Amino acid sequence: MRYLSDYHLHSKYSFDGNQTIEQIIRKAISIELNEICITEHISFDPKDISYNFFDFKEYENEIQRLSDEYCGKINIKKGLEIGEYHLHKEDFDKYFKEHNLDFIIGSIHNLNGRGFRTNISENGVKYTYEAYFKEVLAFVQIGDFDVLGHLDIVQRYAFEVGNVYNLEDYKNYIYDILKTIISRGKGIEINTSGLSNNLLFPKLEILHMYKDLGGEILTVGSDAHSRNRVGEKVSYVYDMLNDIGFNYVFTYDHRQMNGITL
Repeated sequence: MRYLSDYHLHSKYSFDGNQTIEQIIRKAISIELNEICITEHISFDPKDISYNFFDFKEYENEIQRLSDEYCGKINIKKGLEIGEYHLHKEDFDKYFKEHNLDFIIGSIHNLNGRGFRTNISENGVKYTYEAYFKEVLAFVQIGDFDVLGHLDIVQRYAFEVGNVYNLEDYKNYIYDILKTIISRGKGIEINTSGLSNNLLFPKLEILHMYKDLGGEILTVGSDAHSRNRVGEKVSYVYDMLNDIGFNYVFTYDHRQMNGITL
């Protein structure tokens, strides 16, 4: 049987989470996931809504308690989803040294301190995509992370105004992003949260580009903020990755990766 993992999950320890960690665990067990990683939001930008919201000690204690309680039923890993690392590098570096983590998703959620929807409204879709890819490239060049989260997430907001981007328009940026990630021994996340609108983050063409460039490190995550979406489309994405020619998805323990055969 396949070893199924969901490596992008948010509980009430994230500012926008609508579920407890135990609710996540129970749902994951009910759909026969083997492993989950909770990846709570954290930001050091005082203007970000998640600033000063997350309490690591409470989070760590709860994961330890629930890991003991559900031992043998599911593996539970302790992670974070960080925002705009490259703008707050010293704060994040200090935080990572002081806290024991299994896994880190590195994401870009804002441009110039403002969300993508606002950027699209004020500056247009083309500006927002280009600024986003430039920001991602700046991040992956220096960031301390394990996988890049939801590459091309701007799709979600551009879709709302009827715009889905053409890969060729930003291919050079995406190529440089992927080459940098590969050269640094990092990976990318396949995020299933847009599949209800037939959007995959990143686009299928990017996954093919990543494979052609020699990329291998992948995680799959639902990005669930409520328990009805835990594990959503994970098995479907495994099949897709297999069809592309990937051999593994990865899990993490104390930030050491482990390849799981698809």
